Amino acid sequence: MKNILTSWIIQEAPALAGLSTEQLEQIIRLVTPDKSVDWNKERLVFLEDCKSLYTRRAYNSALHRFESWANQEKINPLNMSAANADQFIRHLKREGRAPSSIRIDIAAVSAFYTWLERYYTTIRNPIRGTRIRPPNEAKKGAEIPDPNELNLILAAMPPVERAIIETMAFRGLRAGALPTLSKRGERYFGKSKGKSLKEGPLEGITLPPQLIKTIENAGLNIERPFALMSVDAIKCRIWYRTSKLFQAGEIRAPYSCHDFRHFFAVQEYKKDKDILRVSRLLNHAGVEVTQTYLQSISVEL
Repeated sequence: MKNILTSWIIQEAPALAGLSTEQLEQIIRLVTPDKSVDWNKERLVFLEDCKSLYTRRAYNSALHRFESWANQEKINPLNMSAANADQFIRHLKREGRAPSSIRIDIAAVSAFYTWLERYYTTIRNPIRGTRIRPPNEAKKGAEIPDPNELNLILAAMPPVERAIIETMAFRGLRAGALPTLSKRGERYFGKSKGKSLKEGPLEGITLPPQLIKTIENAGLNIERPFALMSVDAIKCRIWYRTSKLFQAGEIRAPYSCHDFRHFFAVQEYKKDKDILRVSRLLNHAGVEVTQTYLQSISVEL
């Protein structure tokens, strides 16, 4: 539609032919009638389009924070200017939010405005081009719980969360593999990143007796212990519980599911430095993948 109007303006008003596409679009926005924007309704549709539960929650939280600030400042979000956007970012900084959290908030609000631009000619993204966005922080090394921390975490977990963590920390499975686990005979079958779980050349894997006991104590179906859970739900449950421990000052970091897989990899490699054995346990495609994996979590090979 914009391209058609731009061509029409140039054809009907040759004096405007020298203007840039962006300038012409600004004129279109001014002269083209637009239906009213229902911010709350569009917000819900925008969040529904988020494929990841994590993304949806982060965006929802950021938009709520933005709306609370705009309401406090008596600013209509639909009339936001670039100067207002900078004011919002400065507000986040004064609140003491971490630079990485501020960047997430800004990205979420900016994404919503960009999404609105697709449907409403009168909406422009006021966040775009801001120069006061906090810079990217240097990437920190991987945070992995040590054995003492793991014991503390397990002791603080409800039975189901404990079973989830033990499955990753004592068997090295990814969170995505858990809902697929299904017992046939003495082995568990499932998939991880689209590949069948294996132990060496054999299809399926075995679980440590301690882990099986934990699964039973949690009241889970021993045949398909995590079948009723989604991957997102598993990740959120663990992140929520470890975040509470971190906020209470009991552990060094709010550990994610994958951090417990990292724990497994480190502990297994320390046993005998046999990278081939660890590669098979992690269900990697080859030793090279495992080598890169271990190096990425600061393991000296």
